[in-house]
Amino acid sequence: MYEDKCIGGIQMKLKKYIKVLSYFIIFNVLMSLAFVGADANTVKITTDKEPLYTVEYDGYDLTARRIRVAGSNNVAYCLEINEKYPSGQNFSSNSNLSESVRNVIAAGYPNRSVAELNLDNENEAYFATQIAIWSSMEGYDVNKIKGNNSKIVDAIKSIYNDGVNGKYSSKIRSKVYKTSDESIQEIIVVYTDDLVSEEKGESIQTEYAPQEG
Repeated sequence: MYEDKCIGGIQMKLKKYIKVLSYFIIFNVLMSLAFVGADANTVKITTDKEPLYTVEYDGYDLTARRIRVAGSNNVAYCLEINEKYPSGQNFSSNSNLSESVRNVIAAGYPNRSVAELNLDNENEAYFATQIAIWSSMEGYDVNKIKGNNSKIVDAIKSIYNDGVNGKYSSKIRSKVYKTSDESIQEIIVVYTDDLVSEEKGESIQTEYAPQEG
């Protein structure tokens, strides 16, 4: 009889432990979902200290620094050349991209690779795309852009002109974000996870190509 009571007590404690553990797991799952939902509409943006490169336009120097999405590998670009760079502010989802800018992004990095843009590294591809985006926003004549690195200048012109002509369709989602400080540029986040997934799919398809017969 004593043994039966001990077993019963252990079972009750075990059930209570399982119940508490279940509540804990459910709570954490709900919190994770809430965090993901908030994160989809809010991003923190920082800016690298050093400029990437410089080109000349109509007697003025155009430089660009790289902006980054904190905690993410997604690529981000600035939209307004005359406004300040972000410095750790939180940005909220604002609006959709205009077709013209969307087409420029589709013609640039990372929708097209460094090699496709005939450049030597990711920073060159990023810089060329950023200048092409600003050129689209500001109405610059890209034929007036000059610089010491002819490959970067050519890439800027190629990205801009291919964008104007709608030559490429984007494999990646892009979204506009804005912070509460009106003096800071709006930014575009390009979701590179989309591209990674597509590349993985292409790799799988290549590896397991359909066989005849």
